[in-house]
Amino acid sequence: MPAVTTTRALVPASSRGRGAFFVLPLLAVLLALSACARPAPTGQPMPVSFLPAPGEFLTDAGDPLPPEALRRRAATAAYVLVGESHGNACDHEAEARILAILAHAETPPAVGLEMAPAAQNPVLAEFSRGAFPPEELERRLDWKTNWGHPFAKYLPVFRAIRDWRLPAFGLNVPPGVIRRLSAAAMQNATTDATGADPVAALSPEDRAHLPARIIEPAPEQLAFLREVMGSHPRQAKAGQGAVDPRQEARFLLIQSVWDSAMAEQAVRARRTTGRPVVVLAGTAHVEGGLGIARRIRVLDPGAEVLLISPWRGDEFAKADADVRVYCPESFESRMGMTLESRPLVLAGQGGQDFEVLVGAVRRGSPAEAAGLRPGDVVLRAGGHRMRSLAVLHLAGSDAYREKKNLVFVIRRGEDCYSVDLGRLGQQGSRPAPSGGAQPAQPGGR
Repeated sequence: MPAVTTTRALVPASSRGRGAFFVLPLLAVLLALSACARPAPTGQPMPVSFLPAPGEFLTDAGDPLPPEALRRRAATAAYVLVGESHGNACDHEAEARILAILAHAETPPAVGLEMAPAAQNPVLAEFSRGAFPPEELERRLDWKTNWGHPFAKYLPVFRAIRDWRLPAFGLNVPPGVIRRLSAAAMQNATTDATGADPVAALSPEDRAHLPARIIEPAPEQLAFLREVMGSHPRQAKAGQGAVDPRQEARFLLIQSVWDSAMAEQAVRARRTTGRPVVVLAGTAHVEGGLGIARRIRVLDPGAEVLLISPWRGDEFAKADADVRVYCPESFESRMGMTLESRPLVLAGQGGQDFEVLVGAVRRGSPAEAAGLRPGDVVLRAGGHRMRSLAVLHLAGSDAYREKKNLVFVIRRGEDCYSVDLGRLGQQGSRPAPSGGAQPAQPGGR
């Protein structure tokens, strides 16, 4: 334990005999054991009945769900909505696994993709037939323009589509049309107090890409979207936290167009192919059934919708989804490190605690040069205790604003070290010249 090492270092030199060396650690151990002798609480709820590995499925009650059980669970669903965080590699690997599992069903599914406009369906049709390899999709779909998130993370999904010859369909509206609709919404709000329809300001060509019916949010989703809107610093008035009504109206319109378009295209894919449709989209469009699912139920009444969403190890909310996939939150830094957040306590209402691990370090990167290694546990970032990956943003902002180096305190085995990652936002910035992880000072935890 790091505490034992620290205790020994604080013993006065005159007392560092054999007896002093053993007595203080022994007292620390005895105190720790006595503190652990309390009976475990029995009244706390148990949200999950096992500690899942990344990629494992859970029921909405928090119990294991084997692949065959997932296939049976999805057998009656017309639509299977799978949520993702676009930058989380585990989410995309889980999506690929879900497609492989459902490809063995009596009627394999079609796949609807938020990350591709419906205008790209001819390209996806060729790809599904095996006309070209997955690696060519980035260019053919104009991925950087139409989506922008790292294409490599989506390769497992596209390989599963190709391997199982699943029909694939783009679901969303081209980003250029969304930008022009957004601008029209703001222009109308600025110049026309009567609230003219911004859709009417678009060209006929642009309007052809919009859903035939723009379904407004349910009250529950409206509250959620307003909360998201209000938490965005660029959308709130300085010092007030109040949302500009024009910005809010534009935001709600774009979200409604996005969800309505994806639902409309998913329903069209089901009717075109006669297959169930697996929709891959961001978690905000899936969880709780308020986004795409609600619009599907309007457009295809009576159709069964199954919701699958990632679970990060936080509070387990049964209402979010019918099936959960455990995928830890992760962050891939340009410094060459990948950090993962793992739950330490799964006690539900008792309050979660997490540890942040270094999952990978790219060879030759600044992170490697600074001494960071896979398996390190990040205890502190700057002046903040590393309770979650969100702390990294706070620590980085502090270091950038104060023109200081970003320093981690990490635990490696029984030892603690400091890791100097250098300045942020400066080209050519290097870790401290001494290089490597340095022993942390007492109290560094």
